[in-house]
Amino acid sequence: MTRSKEDKAAFIANLRAGVEALKDQGIKPPSNLLDSFSPSNALMILFQKPSATQCAGFHAWREAGRSVKKGSRGAAILVPIGADDDGDLRFTWRYVFDITDTEEISETSPRLARELVIA
Repeated sequence: MTRSKEDKAAFIANLRAGVEALKDQGIKPPSNLLDSFSPSNALMILFQKPSATQCAGFHAWREAGRSVKKGSRGAAILVPIGADDDGDLRFTWRYVFDITDTEEISETSPRLARELVIA
C-alpha cells in the first residue's frame, strides 16, 4: 500500500502527539526498550504497542533465529538518514517488531525462513 505525503505527515503528527501525551502523563518506557532505542523512539513503540517489551527489526530477528509471524504489524520509529543542505537532520521511518510478533525458527518452520537464517 502506497501512502501519500499527506498520509505520512498525518501519521508522524499523530505519533508525535501520542509521544507528547505519554510524556505529559509521566509515562517512561521500560529500560529494556531504552537499551536499544532512543527515549523518543521507545515512547513511539509504546504508543503503538503498549505491551511491547523487546523489539527489533525484521533482519535482526532473523539473525537471532526468529521469524516475524505473517500478518504482524510493526511499530514505526524514526531513524536519522543524514543532514540536508541546511544542516538539518533528515529522518525516515523503519518498522520494529515485538518478540510476541515472532516465532523461533525450527525444523518445522517454512523452508524459506530456515534458508534465510542459514544463508
